[in-house]
Amino acid sequence: MEPVTVGQKVLKPAVGLINQLHYPQKFALISVCFLLPLGLAIFLLLSEIQGQIQFAQLEQQGLAYLGPLQQLQQTVLVQPLISLGPNHWRSPVDQLAQVQERWGKKLATETNYGDLEQVLSQVTDRSQDTSEQILQAIAVLRTQVGNQSNLILDPDLDSYYLMEALLLKLPQLQTDLAQLGTIITAHSGPGLSPAEESQVLVIKAQLAQLKTSLVKNLGVAFTHNARQQLQPRVINSLNGLTTVLEELEQSLTKVITGQIKLNDAQLNQQSQWGLLNSLHFWRVLSPELDQLLSERIQRFQQRQWLLSTFVLATLAIAVYLFWGFYASVMATIASLSSAAEKMVAGSETKAVELQTQDEMAEVVHAFNTVADALCRLTEKLQDENLRLEAEIDITRQLQQMLMPSEQELAAVAGLEIAGFMESATEVGGDYYDVLQTNGQVRISIGDVTGHDLESSLVMIMAQTALRTLLEHGVTDPVKLLSAMNRTIYENTRRMGSSKNMTLSVLQYEAGLIRLSGQHEEVLIIRSNGATEQIDTFELGFPLGLEQDISAFVTEREITLNSGDLAVLYTDGITEAMNSQRQFYGIERLQTVLCQHRHQAPAEIRHQAIADLRNFLGDQPAEDDVTLLILKQK
Repeated sequence: MEPVTVGQKVLKPAVGLINQLHYPQKFALISVCFLLPLGLAIFLLLSEIQGQIQFAQLEQQGLAYLGPLQQLQQTVLVQPLISLGPNHWRSPVDQLAQVQERWGKKLATETNYGDLEQVLSQVTDRSQDTSEQILQAIAVLRTQVGNQSNLILDPDLDSYYLMEALLLKLPQLQTDLAQLGTIITAHSGPGLSPAEESQVLVIKAQLAQLKTSLVKNLGVAFTHNARQQLQPRVINSLNGLTTVLEELEQSLTKVITGQIKLNDAQLNQQSQWGLLNSLHFWRVLSPELDQLLSERIQRFQQRQWLLSTFVLATLAIAVYLFWGFYASVMATIASLSSAAEKMVAGSETKAVELQTQDEMAEVVHAFNTVADALCRLTEKLQDENLRLEAEIDITRQLQQMLMPSEQELAAVAGLEIAGFMESATEVGGDYYDVLQTNGQVRISIGDVTGHDLESSLVMIMAQTALRTLLEHGVTDPVKLLSAMNRTIYENTRRMGSSKNMTLSVLQYEAGLIRLSGQHEEVLIIRSNGATEQIDTFELGFPLGLEQDISAFVTEREITLNSGDLAVLYTDGITEAMNSQRQFYGIERLQTVLCQHRHQAPAEIRHQAIADLRNFLGDQPAEDDVTLLILKQK
C-alpha cells in the first residue's frame, strides 16, 4: 500500500465530495464558489455607487425646493407682500406649493411648510412684523430642506461651498441688507440714535464677515473644481457683489463717523443695489450647483455602467470558456457512450481510439462495465417517470397541507372566513392563506403565472417566506413584500424560471383592514347592499419581476362594519370563459355576492362557485380558481 501524503489528506474531503457529484453538479458547485464572493463584492460596490447617485439626486431635489423659496424671500425683501397684491406674490407661493407636493414628504417639510402657509394667510397689513414672521418661517423651512436633502453634507469642496453660499451666506446677506434698508427708511432726525448706531455697527460687521467668507470659500471652490469651469462663469457676479459691499461698508463708516447722514440717498441706493446684486448672485450660483450635482451623478452613472459592462463582459467570457470546457468534457463522455453502445451491440470489437488527448483517455478501461448500460437506461427512464409522478403528487399534497384549516379560520376573532381553491391541473399557482402570528392576523392571496409544477413551487416559496417573515416580526408592508420579492426573484432566477406572481396582503384588526400589494380588485359588499371595488394596482408590484420593489409598495385602509363582506379572488373566476367565448366577469361575481350577502361565508362561497360552474357548463376551467370570503361579525 502506497503511503498517504499530507496533500492527499488535505484533499480527501474535497475529492470525496467531487466524487459524489455528476459533471453538471461539479461545474455548478465550482461556479457557485467563484461567483458568490464575486457577486457579493460587485453588489456591494454597485450599491455604494447607487447610494452616491441617490445622495446627489436628493441634493438636487433640495436645490429645486430652494428655488421658489428664494423667490418668495426675494419678493418679501424687495417689497412687502401686501403692497404688491395677491396677484404678484402668489406666483412664488404657487411654485413652492408644487415643489412641496412633489418632494415635501421626502424632505419632511410638512410641518415647516404648514407654518409658512399659516403666516402667509395672515398677510393683511404692511407691518414690518408680518415680513419678519414670513422671513423667519422661510429661514426655518430652508434649514429643514438643507438638513433633509443632504445639501449640508455635500462631500465635494466646490459643490459644498456653493451650497453654503446658497443655503446660508446669501440668505443671511440678503436679510442684513433688507434690514439696513428698513433702518435707513425709518430714520429721522439730524444724527444717529444710540439704537441706530448699534444696529448699523452690527450690520456693518456682519456684511464684512459675510463678504470675506464668501470670497474665501468660493475661492476654495474655484481651486477644487475639477474642470476649472466654475470660476469663469461666476467670478464677474462675485466681483460685482463684493464691490458693492465694499462701497456700502465705506458709506456705513462715514455714517458712523458723522460724515454723511443715515438717510443719505446714495447710501440708500447702495443698500438696494447690494440687495439686488446678492439676489442676482443667488440666481447665478443655483444652476452652477445643479450642474455640479448633475456632473457628479453622471460620473457615478458612468462608473456604474463601466463596472457593469466590464463585469458582464468578463462573466460572458468566463461562461463561454467554462461552457466550452464543459462541452469538451461532455463530448468526450458522449464518444465513450457511443463506443460502448457499439461494443454492446457487437458491431465494434477492436480497441476504441478517442480523439481527446487529456486525462479522459484513461477512462477507456471502464468499457468493461458498459455491457449492462441498455438495461440500466430503460430502468432509469421508468424510475424517472415514477419520480416525476411522485414529485407532482407530493407537491399537490404540500399545497393542500399548507392551506389554512377550518379550525384556523374559525379562530380568527371578529371575522367569519370561508375559502375555496381549485387547480386547473394536478398542481396550481393560486395561493391564499390566513396567518395569526404574535397576536396579528395576516390574510394573503396571490396568483403565480401559469398552473404547472414551477408555479406551485413559487406558490410554496411565497407561503413559506411570508410565514417566516411574520414569525420574525416583519410587519411593515414595504419590508415584508420587498423581502418576499427578493426571495422569489433570486429563486426563480436560480431555477431559470420566468415565473412571477401578484400578491395582496391584508392586516386585519378590529374591523380595520390595511391592504398592500398588487393583485385583483378587492370587493367590498356592505350589509346594506352597497358595493365597492378597491383597486390594488397602485399598492404594489408583481413579485419576481424586479429585484427591488420597495418604491412601489403602499398601503390602504378599509373599514368593515358588522355584516360587511370583503371578497378576494383570482382571475381564474373573472376571466373564466364559457363555450360561447364569454367572460364570467367581475360584475356577475359581484351580483351573486350581493344577493347572498346576509348568509354565512360558507354558503356565499357555495353559491358563487355554483354560479361559476353553471356559467361554464361543460367547458373546463382553464385557470386555477380561488375565492376567499371575509365577513365582519
